[in-house]
Amino acid sequence: MEFARRLRKDHFGGLLLLAAGLGTLAAGLGYGLGTLRQPDTGFFPALLGAVLALAGLALLATTPLAPRDAASHPPPGPLPEFAHLAGPLVQWRGWACIVGGVAAFVLLGEHGGLVPASFVSVFVAALGDRGNRVRDAALLAAGMTVFGVLVFHQGLHVLLPLFAW
Repeated sequence: MEFARRLRKDHFGGLLLLAAGLGTLAAGLGYGLGTLRQPDTGFFPALLGAVLALAGLALLATTPLAPRDAASHPPPGPLPEFAHLAGPLVQWRGWACIVGGVAAFVLLGEHGGLVPASFVSVFVAALGDRGNRVRDAALLAAGMTVFGVLVFHQGLHVLLPLFAW
């Protein structure tokens, strides 16, 4: 019982990553891997599962246990890393911009194509950070749009057209 009290939140996160990674790896192996030249449908899920499992193992291996005396005397009040959540302020701007960015991609992806959908979704999501100016959000959106076109359109040949008007 004392050992369980000495575990930190990073231990639970590592276990969750490890479990999700192993589950995804097992599901991906069920679809078949193929080769590096011609990957099959299970290649990407298996690769992602392996990376998640390795990240979970790394997190578990590098997180020390809490000291013995801290296990018997938990700190009063909210944990320091969650203190910002204790106040009444909710970051509605951030939430709205992230949801708005996803909605913009869905709408513009169907009616505008990859380029406008990528640009607008990243631009709107970037405005959720109060530290970003409009110019910074536009530069980030332009860079991510170029990256998205290179990776998804040129590299992976995703069937979403660049422009659909």
